[in-house]
Amino acid sequence: MDKILKALYEGEIYPAEQYLPLIEEYKDLWKKNYQKYEDFIKKVGSPLDKEFIKIMDEQLDAVPLELSEMFIDGFRLGARMMIEIFEDKYQNGEQ
Repeated sequence: MDKILKALYEGEIYPAEQYLPLIEEYKDLWKKNYQKYEDFIKKVGSPLDKEFIKIMDEQLDAVPLELSEMFIDGFRLGARMMIEIFEDKYQNGEQ
């Protein structure tokens, strides 16, 4: 356990940047959405395409914040589960 904490402290572990969904469904969905994005930009043409890209980039800037909050909430939930497990274990006289 100390190895993980040390690696996290030293910046060797950075979940937000190391995460890569491996599910085939995600990959397929990403490809389809990206193709729609590319097709739309071609349809719109200049100068609206640049404005659309700017709007999309601004919206996508919120994604890391959302993922960060989801990670923190998930970690807290896991910690609360561990506390509950250990509290229950010691309340029942197990050790």
